[in-house]
Amino acid sequence: FGTSLGAYLLMIVFILLWSLLLIIPGIIAAISYSMTFFIIADNNSIGAMEAIEKSKKMMDGFKWKYFCLGLRFIGWALLCLLTFGIGFLWLFPYIEVSTAKFYENVKVQYMANGNN
Repeated sequence: FGTSLGAYLLMIVFILLWSLLLIIPGIIAAISYSMTFFIIADNNSIGAMEAIEKSKKMMDGFKWKYFCLGLRFIGWALLCLLTFGIGFLWLFPYIEVSTAKFYENVKVQYMANGNN
């Protein structure tokens, strides 16, 4: 729990600092750090800063794909609003599973390139 909390706080600080430049660098930073919690879940002995750095390296070349993945859910979210939010009970798990599958695909390609 401590590693995840530390990673979360560091991510907030880093994203906030990048967002001070403009909104776009903050979005790019958030996408770069998006795999941090999956990395921590895979490796309990990793530190918070190490997980953030590994997430940044892992997302090199995949930021646009992840951004497009997020855009795919906008239409679904609008439809969920029509159901007065009840549809989010199905949408949020769908988003999380899609993100987890994206992480698995990125991890396989990251490992195939000889990285650890």
